Amino acid sequence: MAAVATGDIKAFEQLHGKYFPKLMHFARRITDSTEAAEEVANETLMVVWRTGSRFEGRSKASSWIFGIAYRLSLKQRQKLSRHKGHVLLEETLIDDGQNVAETVMNRKDLTSALQQLTPELRAVVELTYYNGYLYTEIAEILDCPVGTVKTRMMTARKRLRGFLSEDAPNYSENEVA
Repeated sequence: MAAVATGDIKAFEQLHGKYFPKLMHFARRITDSTEAAEEVANETLMVVWRTGSRFEGRSKASSWIFGIAYRLSLKQRQKLSRHKGHVLLEETLIDDGQNVAETVMNRKDLTSALQQLTPELRAVVELTYYNGYLYTEIAEILDCPVGTVKTRMMTARKRLRGFLSEDAPNYSENEVA
């Protein structure tokens, strides 16, 4: 980050290569849109490039970067008028030797269940399970207390269990509220 802050384009290219795929995946889960996710990932990295000197080093650089991505994802999600519920076939899904149809259905169920969570709950799940952050790091990213992160995770798990149980009706969170 120190090199990026001084305008080192090589350092920025390395940072871009490391974080762009992770930011895309994260933003896609928050925005429910590949196009919006790409815009968020690009904008996040542009903010990092323009404001790298503001990074004070009080947290990990990745926490700072994902915090920017989270806020931009929420703004982008607000701009979108409808949610998309398609499933992307990934190579890992096909190459793992499992029953592809069953795996796709399980992935679709999980994707659908995650889409029913609020962005705040979904972000906690995404940062924990897909990006491997600790609760303390998530608290920095989301700019909230660790206790709030724990509560959101507990709530998200409870709602996901309900959404994924076979006898549960399929209601969105807004319909339940």
